[in-house]
Amino acid sequence: MGGLGGIIEWGARSPSEATLRRMGAHLGHRGPDGLGHFVEGPAALVKTARHVQGTEAGLPWVDDDLVVLLDGRLYGYEALCRAAGRTNPSESATEALAHAWRVWGAGACQRLEGAFAIAVWDRREQVLHLVRDRQGIRPLFWARDGARFAFASELPALLEVPWVSRELAREHMAEYLSFRVVHAPRTLLRGVSQVEPAHWVRVTREQEKPHRYWAPLYAPINSPRPAERDVIPALQEAVVDAVRRRLAGAPESALYLSGGLGSTAIAAACRRLTRQLPTFTVSFDDDAYPEAPFAGRVARLLGHDHHDVIVGSADLARAFDDGVRAVGHPVGNPAIVLQLLLARAASEHARVVLSGDGGEELFGGRMLDRFSRYLQLSQVFHRLPSATRRLLAIGLRQSERGRLIAADPAQFGLELEIGGSHLFSASERQALLRDPTLARPTVRHEVLQPFYADLDTDPVNAALHAYQRSWLSDDSLVRFDRTANAAGIDVRFPLLDRTVVDLAASLPGAFKLRSAGGSLHSRWPLMAILDGVLPTALINRPKRGMPTPLNPWLIGSGRLFLEERFDALRRDRQRLWRVEFLDDLRRKLGRDPRAGIKLWALFLLDAWQRDILGGRPPSGG
Repeated sequence: MGGLGGIIEWGARSPSEATLRRMGAHLGHRGPDGLGHFVEGPAALVKTARHVQGTEAGLPWVDDDLVVLLDGRLYGYEALCRAAGRTNPSESATEALAHAWRVWGAGACQRLEGAFAIAVWDRREQVLHLVRDRQGIRPLFWARDGARFAFASELPALLEVPWVSRELAREHMAEYLSFRVVHAPRTLLRGVSQVEPAHWVRVTREQEKPHRYWAPLYAPINSPRPAERDVIPALQEAVVDAVRRRLAGAPESALYLSGGLGSTAIAAACRRLTRQLPTFTVSFDDDAYPEAPFAGRVARLLGHDHHDVIVGSADLARAFDDGVRAVGHPVGNPAIVLQLLLARAASEHARVVLSGDGGEELFGGRMLDRFSRYLQLSQVFHRLPSATRRLLAIGLRQSERGRLIAADPAQFGLELEIGGSHLFSASERQALLRDPTLARPTVRHEVLQPFYADLDTDPVNAALHAYQRSWLSDDSLVRFDRTANAAGIDVRFPLLDRTVVDLAASLPGAFKLRSAGGSLHSRWPLMAILDGVLPTALINRPKRGMPTPLNPWLIGSGRLFLEERFDALRRDRQRLWRVEFLDDLRRKLGRDPRAGIKLWALFLLDAWQRDILGGRPPSGG
C-alpha cells in the first residue's frame, strides 16, 4: 500500500528534491509507515508505504537497470516470480514485479492480479512506464510540459510541481455536469491526465503513448444459456477464493455491509471460511427507511459482529470539507461524506476492509430494471415488417417512451446514452452555464461511445460494461479507495477479482435477469449463490444503496449547511454559473426530487475549486 510520485526532466539538471519532498508529504496519508526517494539524472521518484500485513510493496526497488514503485497489492506474486525464472520466490511483490518486468517488459501487466498503480523507470533507456489495474482501483495522475513529466497517486501531490497547471479545463465541465465525474484519461485541470484502467503508458522525452493491456471477454451475441448447475457453484467458489486471497494474512479485517447482494455474498463467503468479521453499515439518525436493520439481520444470521454507524446532521456538515480533500478531485456524489465517516468508524476496528462494490455492474442491478423492459419492447418492435416499423416510428419518436421502443436493440445502450450517472440534461447545462458553448449537447454520446466500441456481446452486457467503466471505475471505486486511505485503512474488492470478473463477462446478459411473479429480478447469479444461506425475504428485495443527504435533509436539519454552501456557490469566483438557474434549483428543493443531488454535485465541485484553485478567478476574469 502507499503512494507514488515522480518528476522526470530529460536534458536538464536533476529535478527539485524539495518539490519531491512536498509531493511525498501530500501522499503521507496513503503511506504513513515509510518514505523513500530515488534521485538520479533526470529522475526524482518518491514512494510512501503503509504496512498492513507481512511483506508488501515497500519503498522504491532499485537495481542496475530498473527502479520499480508499486502502490497496492498483487495476489499470487510468488507464482509470478517463479514464472519469471526465479527459483526462490521473492520476499516482496515489488521485487517479483521487477523480475517479471525484466523478463516480459510491459507484457507482465497481463499477468498481474490485484489492485495496483505502478511506475517503472528504465535507468538505461531513460523511459518511464506507468500502469493502472484493470478496474482502476488505484489512482495515477500525470502531466507533461515539453521535456518535463510528472506523476502522482493523487492530484494534490501532483500540484506541488510548480509547472503543473491549476487552470480549470472548462471544456470538460459538461462531462462533469452530465455524469458528475470526468472520466480517465481526462480531468478537470487543463493539461492534467489520468492513466486509464487496464492501461499502461510508455513515456519518453518526446511523447507518452497509452496501451490497453486487458479487456473483458464477453459472451458473444446469441450465446446459448449456460447450465445453472455449472455456473452457480463455479461463481460461489470464485467468490470464496477471492475473499480468501484478500484476507490471507490480513490482520484486523472488517466488512462494509450494505444489505445488498454484493456485500451479503462476501459475508456468506467469510462464514464458509470460518472468518467472523466486524461489519459496518452507515445510516442517518433521522432516516425513515434505514438499511441498517437489514444489514444487521444478515450479519447476525451469518455470525458476524455488526456495527451501525449513525450519522447526525452536525457530523455530516463537519466532515464535508474533509470528504472533498480525501477524494482530491471532483466526484459529485454526496455519498463521499458518508463513506469517509464509515471508514473512520471501521478504522477503529480494522486495517483491512472488504467491500461488495462491483456486484451490480457485473451482474446487473437497479439500472437494468427500466432498461430491460424497454429493450424487450424494442426487440418486439424491430421484429415487425420494415414498412410497419417506418410507419409506427413516426409517432413513437414524438415521446421519450416511444423513442425507447423505436431504438435499435443492437445499439440500445449507446443510442439511449446509458452508462453512469445522468445528472444535468443538455438543456439544463445550457441554462446553467454562463458560457453556453460549454454545454456540449452531445457530450454523453461522445464519452460513452468508446465504452461501447468493439464489444461483440448482447445489449445487457454492453450496458453493464459502460456502467463498469463509468460508474464503477470513475465514481464508486474512487470514493471507496480515497476515503479509506484518508482514514488509514485499505479497502479491497473481492467481486472485482479477475476470476469473478471473467466469469461474469462470460455469461449472456439474459442469464443475469430473471422474471418471477410479474417482476424482473436482476443480479440473479448473486441471488442464486445465496439461496438456502439466508431467508428469501432478505435476498429478494430492492437494494437501496448508501443513504445520501438529499432534499429532505437540505431543507430540514441541514438547512444551515445548505445556506452556507449555497452562498459560496453563488459567489462563483470562476464565473461559471447563471445565478438565476441556481436560485431556481434551490427553490425546487421542496418539489423536485432530483434538485438535491444536483445541488450536491455543484457544492462538491465548488468546494474542490476553492480548495485546489484557491478561489482564484479565471485569467481575465
